[in-house]
Amino acid sequence: MSDALINGLAGAGGGIIAQLITYPLQTVNTRQQTDRDPKHEKRKLGTIAQMCQVVKHEGWERLYGGLTPSLVGTAAS
Repeated sequence: MSDALINGLAGAGGGIIAQLITYPLQTVNTRQQTDRDPKHEKRKLGTIAQMCQVVKHEGWERLYGGLTPSLVGTAAS
């Protein structure tokens, strides 16, 4: 294999691994930014606490919802 192909595959693999690690944080961040209900004056949860709440009420797969298109984009770039 050529060096360019090896470097490209290594970059794509690294990008995919980074996405798998950081995607739940992006999901929680988006939820925190869009959670603006003035009727519910509740204490805002931290990132880790909200991740635990999502897993408890909705399951692990909800943290990774929408990951496939993001991985395809990461691998392509």
